[in-house]
Amino acid sequence: MPTLSAQPYDYSFPTDGVALALIDMQRDFVEPGGFGAALGNDVTLLQRIIPTVKRLLDGFRRAKLPVIHTQEGHVPSLTDCPPSKRARGRGKTTIGDPGPMGRILVLGQPGCDFVNELRPAPGEIVLPKPGKGAFFGTDLDGILRRMHITHLMLGGVTTEVCVQTTMREANDRGYECVLIEDATESYFPEFKRATLEMVRAQGGIVGWTSTTENVLAALATLSPRSDANAAIAKALNAAPAVVRKLNAGRARFDDLAWMPFRQGIEIFPVLDANGAGQCASALLRYKPGTSVAAHVHLGCEHIIVLDGSQSDGKNNYSAGDLLASPPGTSHSITSATGCVVLAIWEKPISFELIGAARIEK
Repeated sequence: MPTLSAQPYDYSFPTDGVALALIDMQRDFVEPGGFGAALGNDVTLLQRIIPTVKRLLDGFRRAKLPVIHTQEGHVPSLTDCPPSKRARGRGKTTIGDPGPMGRILVLGQPGCDFVNELRPAPGEIVLPKPGKGAFFGTDLDGILRRMHITHLMLGGVTTEVCVQTTMREANDRGYECVLIEDATESYFPEFKRATLEMVRAQGGIVGWTSTTENVLAALATLSPRSDANAAIAKALNAAPAVVRKLNAGRARFDDLAWMPFRQGIEIFPVLDANGAGQCASALLRYKPGTSVAAHVHLGCEHIIVLDGSQSDGKNNYSAGDLLASPPGTSHSITSATGCVVLAIWEKPISFELIGAARIEK
């Protein structure tokens, strides 16, 4: 794995499991007239890191590695902003109030947008967040796990608030994090120094710290790779699968292009999650008298009966019923009359593990 010089010791990262997280490089924090200035801060301190953050961002783009831009802000109704947060600072202007760049820290307003030099490129993830940490009130953990990201390099503002909070949240969730010292800043230089020391203290109790030069040097050693952000963009822009009029009766199902699946069962794939034939959702048509042997659910499974009925030996399920099975449960299925169901599964089922399964109660 590539390694970069860092404190308290060198930081190694997998090229297929690392991403850059830029925290809240928004006009409301960095430019006059925004939230940072409304709290009485000198925003020029934050403006100074923009060229360095741009170099770091460009390095990740050249290496074709994933980039995530977090964006602290609230919906216009402010229903996602606790009153206690609005009251903090006791300034004349606070969250949601009109300012020179629109309503302060409200999503969609000019001030909540990113500074021009660091605007996200197509395919890079933009993550609105209602809190200081990027994991609170968002699906960041799910996004990272779906992308198989295990290591994060962090920059942005401010060091001791949103950046440190995000880094600690990530650390608690098992991510290996390095904070890029010259790509982050605070309105209070002493707070930044203290944060860097806390992060790398006690053998890196929260993570590592390093510099943009060290990161760029490590990225320069990487072999050419496919564009991770382009793949993300393709996934985000993928068209949804649509199957219409599923409530139109049994004749509607005869029009579908069914394929053989298991003995007595035909399949109409709806959504193929990974392009390798492992369907994330499908319609299944059971012939009368068909049974499926006991099997274990390795992930969540949801079955919606659309026509006919089926039984798991304990309960019968007819059209309109939903059966949700969590991971680790097992059952067998029989359809005496035949049926059509919509199956949505997280992972394939297992027949081999049935001996060790926890049977549904």
